[in-house]
Amino acid sequence: MPISILLNGSPRQLGAEPGERLSDVLRREGLHSVRNGCDGEGSCGACAVLVDGRLVNSCLLVAGQVEGRDVRTVEGLARPRELTSLQTAFVDTGVVQCGYCTGAMLMAVAELLEKVEKPTRDQVRDALSGILCRCTGYEQIFEAVELALARRKDPATPFESPRFREGLRYVGAACGKVDGYLLARGEAAFVEDRVRPGHCHLKVLPSPHAHAYIRRIDTSRAEALDGVVAVFTHMNCPDVWYNPAGQGFPEPSPYDRRMLDQKLRHVGDRVAAVVAETA
Repeated sequence: MPISILLNGSPRQLGAEPGERLSDVLRREGLHSVRNGCDGEGSCGACAVLVDGRLVNSCLLVAGQVEGRDVRTVEGLARPRELTSLQTAFVDTGVVQCGYCTGAMLMAVAELLEKVEKPTRDQVRDALSGILCRCTGYEQIFEAVELALARRKDPATPFESPRFREGLRYVGAACGKVDGYLLARGEAAFVEDRVRPGHCHLKVLPSPHAHAYIRRIDTSRAEALDGVVAVFTHMNCPDVWYNPAGQGFPEPSPYDRRMLDQKLRHVGDRVAAVVAETA
């Protein structure tokens, strides 16, 4: 069904299925800043947008509820390829870490600054109370608000941060994330943002054993099913070794894991992956 709204200042007509969530409709329109962090439970706040100037979790709204209303997301805060003082402050103070909740955080603070000229710490805390953020601990957001207010008066206001290694350019110095501005603008940054129409689905078969070694695996029946594009196991997966330390890459070593390995160390380790046209 068609829905007419004002989206980031422009009249738009969107298509939505009956009962479809607003968050899903907005993401289908390419608004990547609207994140799904809780499968529509409304508990994380990562999908928060402004509806008629009020912050709401878009996963809790049926799309039809915003008929004729004003909906704003991060993509509408500034002109294309530009940033507001609030967005640059988020990057400079380190608010943008993983970036998954950045869009919601920006909209929450933007709403607050539209209503309160110089908010107190308690007001900022209250504005953010519905948004979960693991990375920042929230402290940097208070710094970002102060910096954004200063940059409204003087756009050249720098962010003053301590240096711990004066002789080095980057080590011991505050540096914005490489993709910080990308995330602050709500542009495609995660794998989920780059899934194209007509994509295939992937299902992983996990190991039920905590310690095992695959001696033989027969994928012929799975490969014979209609719609199955490919089946990957340790026998045909890319031979790329890595370390599961995550942010410790490229150290600490050893690189002793593959995407699909013959040796299984934990319950849930990947045994096989099926790629198919439908889920």
